[in-house]
Amino acid sequence: MNQKELVRKLKRDEKKNINVINFIESYPVDRVDQVGDTIRVRGNSDHAWNYISSNSKDEFKSLLGELSNEKYFAILEDWMVPLVEAEGTLDWKLSCIKFFYPEAKVIPVIDAPITPLSIEDAEWIFKNGAYSNFTSILYIREMIQKGPAIGIRQDGRLVAWVMTHDDGAIGFLHVLPDYRSRGYAVALTCEMIRRVKRKGKTPFVHIEEENTSSIRLAKKLGFEEERKVHWVKLK
Repeated sequence: MNQKELVRKLKRDEKKNINVINFIESYPVDRVDQVGDTIRVRGNSDHAWNYISSNSKDEFKSLLGELSNEKYFAILEDWMVPLVEAEGTLDWKLSCIKFFYPEAKVIPVIDAPITPLSIEDAEWIFKNGAYSNFTSILYIREMIQKGPAIGIRQDGRLVAWVMTHDDGAIGFLHVLPDYRSRGYAVALTCEMIRRVKRKGKTPFVHIEEENTSSIRLAKKLGFEEERKVHWVKLK
């Protein structure tokens, strides 16, 4: 199945499949399998990620039986997780709520000293961000290079930042503790929404359930909750 045909099939439910659609438009795909209407795509960014689009437990289980050596699974729905975990020993799981920014909503304009990130910022972001267990300096560098990736600096020091992930989601949003409550998170998020839309893409975010402050921020800006999704790594 060529990329054009693959994207056409996935766009039958574009909102559900937006992660894998964005991924295959930016990264090499080395395997595509289909069982009925269930589609599995494997591609390489920081790892060999498996994306599976499915509405059928039987088809999902049938396809999963052929993936005994796979370790990395992205954007799993709730019902998929126990089936994947049964295939091996769980190393880690990252669970988030997906939020979409409505197409017709006006993006607020907020004045802030926003500047582009550079690849030299990657190590600082890795050391001071919240997701060092799930990412790497190399991955952060690549996301900065691909863009959009922006931040705010004070006295030459990077104090807040945001960029997109390999699936197009807005993420990595972080403000150093001493610089919070200054509106930096709001300003950066609004500018990222604007830049993502400028590229013709749909802005969306993934936020961990326990990150109540980020959930409040997303809802305040108008993001709408869509579903819970999971990344799973097997040993």
